[in-house]
Amino acid sequence: MEQKKAKKIDHEEYKEIYGAALCISSFKHLILSPENAMNLQASLQATIDIPRVPSLNGLIGRCSQPFEKQLTETDVNSKQCRLSINKVDVENAVMPLLKEEENVEKGIRVKVYDANGKEFPMTFKLWAHKLHVLKEGWIGFCTDHALLAHQDFLKLWVFRNLHTEDLCFFITSRRLQEFQLIKKRRLNA
Repeated sequence: MEQKKAKKIDHEEYKEIYGAALCISSFKHLILSPENAMNLQASLQATIDIPRVPSLNGLIGRCSQPFEKQLTETDVNSKQCRLSINKVDVENAVMPLLKEEENVEKGIRVKVYDANGKEFPMTFKLWAHKLHVLKEGWIGFCTDHALLAHQDFLKLWVFRNLHTEDLCFFITSRRLQEFQLIKKRRLNA
């Protein structure tokens, strides 16, 4: 008797999933009004942790889940002029948003926004064939926010500008008064 109930629940769940998939697949043939498009965009964004900054309303298209980074000495060193980004974070957050014609080795011009919506032009690049970095503008961001090694943690989102399709980053920071260096273990691949 219980098995029949379980099958019925599975069948109902299957019908619901199938109905949702059918509905979504029909969207490609549907022309939405601007109002409906904005409502759909808002409901999709509700499922992702999207930066809530009034000056960026209507700009954020496809968006990654956020990731965090503890700043290191080299990240805030004015002679280095770059923010290094962990390879795993790049693979999970940046690579899915890249266009075919964008070349990380040559560098991609990006706009980086802070919590106030201030824009900082930078370049996202694979540096020395092994390190992904934000550069050419990073030190200005660092200086504006008085960022400190080991004490400051950045939260980064990567997104496509809804109007221009440009690659953008959104960065917030938080400071720990008492801190210690957090080392990430390297996984042997």
